[in-house]
Amino acid sequence: MLDASKKRSFGDTKVVTIIGQGTTVIGELKSKGTIRIEGVVSGRVHSDDTIVVQESGRVKADLYAGQITISGEVEGNVFAQDRLEIATNGKLVGDIVSPRVSIAEGVLFEGKCTMKPPSQAPSGQQGGQAAPAKNDGGGASAKSE
Repeated sequence: MLDASKKRSFGDTKVVTIIGQGTTVIGELKSKGTIRIEGVVSGRVHSDDTIVVQESGRVKADLYAGQITISGEVEGNVFAQDRLEIATNGKLVGDIVSPRVSIAEGVLFEGKCTMKPPSQAPSGQQGGQAAPAKNDGGGASAKSE
């Protein structure tokens, strides 16, 4: 019998797709497994599992995944079903929709943060079109030195 109370487990250890340094992807990237980005991606990235943006990763795209970890630079909106982590060297310019958020000291974050699952947030449309991030002077801005 299935236990409805069990949550799906996401893990960045089951990497199926790697965008390596020196690689540029323009367009839409979809994967059922974990995506690790070490290169440059522009467009839209969707994973049924986890997206990991390494320190060398530069992303100009909206990200959709169960779990997202950012150590590099992301310009775009981020929709995580379970958790978003912005690690020490991470930079995010865009809005966040996620029920759990972890932001390390020393990161740059400019945007709005809605702490609900994307399916419950008014502007979060999992798999739908999201408005691109704009720096119009509004929203929150945090930078630690």
